[in-house]
Amino acid sequence: MHDPHSSRPVLFDVSHVTKSYRMGELDVVALNDVSLTIRESDLVVILGASGSGKSTLLNILG
Repeated sequence: MHDPHSSRPVLFDVSHVTKSYRMGELDVVALNDVSLTIRESDLVVILGASGSGKSTLLNILG
């Protein structure tokens, strides 16, 4: 079967991204095993509660 998405260039492709940081004595996991592929012309919406890692993901993507 032909995948119509495969002909569009990949803009971002991240696999198994984990990001944590230290807050005092507590280790905080901001992202845990996130994988994402964004192709040209994709419409992407990132939704989540406050503190769920949305800004962290966008900062990693650049």
